[in-house]
Amino acid sequence: MTSTESQGPTPSPASSRKSSIAGAVGNFIEWFDYSIYGFMAVTISAVFFDKSNPTAALLATFGVFALPVITRPLGGIVFARFGDRIGRKRTLAIVLILMSLSSASIGMIPSYDSIGVLAPVLLVIARIVQGFSAGGEYAGGAALIAESAPASRRGYLVSWMPSSTGMGLLAGSVFSFALAQALPPEQLADWGWRIGFLLALPLGLIGLYIRLRLEETVAFQQLVEDDNVASSPLRETIREHGRNVLRVTGIALGQTVCYYVVLVYTPTFLRTELDYTPSDSLITTSIAIAAYVLTIPLAGNISDRIGRKPLMFIGSIGMLVIIFPTFFLIPTSGLALIAVLQVAVGGIALGLYTGPLVCTWVELFPTRVRYSGVSLGFNLAVIASVSSPFILTWLIDVTGSDLMPAVYVFIAVAISLATLFTLPETAPAKGAVDLITPTDAATSTGDVSPGARA
Repeated sequence: MTSTESQGPTPSPASSRKSSIAGAVGNFIEWFDYSIYGFMAVTISAVFFDKSNPTAALLATFGVFALPVITRPLGGIVFARFGDRIGRKRTLAIVLILMSLSSASIGMIPSYDSIGVLAPVLLVIARIVQGFSAGGEYAGGAALIAESAPASRRGYLVSWMPSSTGMGLLAGSVFSFALAQALPPEQLADWGWRIGFLLALPLGLIGLYIRLRLEETVAFQQLVEDDNVASSPLRETIREHGRNVLRVTGIALGQTVCYYVVLVYTPTFLRTELDYTPSDSLITTSIAIAAYVLTIPLAGNISDRIGRKPLMFIGSIGMLVIIFPTFFLIPTSGLALIAVLQVAVGGIALGLYTGPLVCTWVELFPTRVRYSGVSLGFNLAVIASVSSPFILTWLIDVTGSDLMPAVYVFIAVAISLATLFTLPETAPAKGAVDLITPTDAATSTGDVSPGARA
């Protein structure tokens, strides 16, 4: 394969927009419900666990929050096989149904005071299914958008996938803030926290309608017509593209850990360690998330012109430089400065890194194993990041140091920065082979994709 290889039919602007919305909508729903759980962690701990030991209850809540560590990689493997065998569209529809039902079920579980230990057991089951379905969402949505985007706009259009993550998180943050403002603590604990989870049902129906109206991507349809669909996508991915799977894990680690710590865990940190009110802790994070959402598509757009790696280098260095001052100053700062610090590291630096990140993942793999390659690499990184709230709550309790979140983020981002030096530039604008082609799979060999060899 050469850099002049034909790209095949160019997707229409309308098709690209529809695919971008369809890919992002499920991700939005997933992260809206995930964020509700994270932002309502203190309340949920009192609802589902024994309140006699608040720290133990909070640890148990974050332990349940981290359950996708077990089920998400498994779901990623299962759904990636479907996605590379039967197509992106049908697989993503199944994923959305499971995710919506499991999320809504959390809002229906009675409290610990009502049914005792059965309450946390049901919560665990719901989180297991939720994590399993989430394992297939991100990689499939990214592949769907990328394969429906023109090469010159791919970085920008795919960037709406991680931006929708921020949108879901922002919506969850604003929703949680509004509930905390509108309801007294007793009503919030009694029934108010359930509303966000129950909204998963109508949101899921809307998302399912959008996804079912899509056409399968041209790239995957061509594989089917050529009888070139991978018979064992997982085995082929590991055997021929294992190095790029590890690259995806490496560059994803810093992003996912910083995301969870700065934009998901920090509201709990402000409440439990620094005694801020729920509304105060949520408003600073909401401002940072808004900056993150706006920065991502800007960075994705720029990456289409100057390449993916420069933006990721700038973002990772920014996170390394800012993270320690952020958590050093937060305990002695007012809300205004806390918001500025969160915006700097979690909004701008993280956003610059994230903008071209997901597009880089999909460009490292050929069409026939793209879903599997991205899913494996990303879900390995999620193992470390989803566990962050649980690990940090425990570390702070044991060490008494408020700098533990900074240490955790610094190590993860340093690993990502080191991985970046091994990464090829994948943007077509910088001379890389364009991998989103109907025929790319037929000539793919070795553990480095053709784009990586360019």
